[in-house]
Amino acid sequence: MGYLHSYKYLFALIFLSNFFHAQNQSDIDFLVKQISIIQRSGKSDQMLEASQKLLKLSTPSKNEKGLSYGNFYLASYYYDQAKFKESIDYAKKAQKYSSYLETDKTHSANISSLLAGNYLLLELYTLSFKNYREALEILKTKTNKTTTDLLTESTVYSHLSYIYENIDKPDSMHYFLKKEDAIIKKINVQDAYIQKGCSCLGFGNYYLNQQKADSAQYYYKKSLSHFNDKIHPCKIEALIGLGNLFTAQKDYSKAQRFYDLALENFDQHNFPDILSELYKKIAELKISQGIVTDAKYYQDLYLKTNKILDDRMKKERDFVLNEAMKEEKIKHTLEAEKMQRTTLIIIAVLIIITAFIIYLLKKSKSKNLKSIEIAQKLLKEKEITEQETHKLKQQINEAFEEIIKLAKDNNPSFYTRFQEVYPKFQSKMLKLNESLKPSELTFAAYIYLGFTTKEIADYTFKAIKTIENNRYHFRKKINLSPEKDLQIWLRNYIDSE
Repeated sequence: MGYLHSYKYLFALIFLSNFFHAQNQSDIDFLVKQISIIQRSGKSDQMLEASQKLLKLSTPSKNEKGLSYGNFYLASYYYDQAKFKESIDYAKKAQKYSSYLETDKTHSANISSLLAGNYLLLELYTLSFKNYREALEILKTKTNKTTTDLLTESTVYSHLSYIYENIDKPDSMHYFLKKEDAIIKKINVQDAYIQKGCSCLGFGNYYLNQQKADSAQYYYKKSLSHFNDKIHPCKIEALIGLGNLFTAQKDYSKAQRFYDLALENFDQHNFPDILSELYKKIAELKISQGIVTDAKYYQDLYLKTNKILDDRMKKERDFVLNEAMKEEKIKHTLEAEKMQRTTLIIIAVLIIITAFIIYLLKKSKSKNLKSIEIAQKLLKEKEITEQETHKLKQQINEAFEEIIKLAKDNNPSFYTRFQEVYPKFQSKMLKLNESLKPSELTFAAYIYLGFTTKEIADYTFKAIKTIENNRYHFRKKINLSPEKDLQIWLRNYIDSE
């Protein structure tokens, strides 16, 4: 009878364990769905709180679904806040749960798409292309695509069109907008309002750039009709687009009305990159109207928000770029890997030889003393080497800081000093194209040093559009394909042996 009682307790424990596990899984599934609804509603603060709750609930049981989705939603939250480093960190954490992601291709593709979106806004187009391609490849493996899969595909094409807009390729931009539109037309669900609204925004931007005001106005208004009373970055950008359109037509009262509506949508949500651009557009509008006081007020707001955003983005871009360059170097420098392996073998042989010598020296007192002398000599040489290395690093850092300052001051001696620090730069560039002008080589130096389009425009006192045109013509001169990131490619090319 005692054995029977023991089994009863054992069965009871197994039953309770399964019950609590099922209950926990049910709670996690429910919370994942709730956060998805919150995300579509645009309530970012609620999404942050719910995501943290999901992670807290999933951590004790190490539930991979809850942990992956929790990190993904946190990455989405920080993406909306334009905190790209944090967003990328959480997205990569979400990718770690490979065993679960094998069963949820939709979620896996969404993570890759979110990573690509971060790289896109950091102007790291090569990384952005790579992750968007990964998202599409993941979805290709699915035989029966869900509505969510189609929405993800449409978002990828939308963002690819945005990349081509940034590099001034209107035909390619229009091509991807049409691919996006073709997918969206197949979806007849209310949940697709974000993709439909953002798609119309893309067409509005395309037609505004083509100076087709009527078509641009039609698509901007159609974008707004999809969002109604909901908050979303695409809605705000559609309002700004209408403001830009009426500013170009010198209908300043209408332009102001749409800019004001855009401002109202920032009451509860924070999209700092869009807000900064909006302040700039309002300042330009006030200048056109001759309202100097208001123009200065919005210009100050623009400078303040833009500086905060630029400083943070510069740090985040440099961090992400350095990580990306490490990966690129690993993939594309096989010779360096061979040398590294050879060096490791030599070191291993030297260690074995040294160990053998030490073993022999231990056999006699004289040899032991000799071993000590050798060790002391090696330590001294190591100390000298470390001192020389430290001194060399200090000189390099000082030279780099000097060059950066000359670049920011638009000093005429910038490129001369740059050549002294990077002597092989000009010769390698002229190998690509002998007809490169000094001004083009100077522009390439700015790119090599990591300056963005906006920063180059600011420091050289030129319009952003001028720098974008310079970037476009320079890429053509060196015959660089649009899917490659200019800065990463240039650094790899110059720094390679």
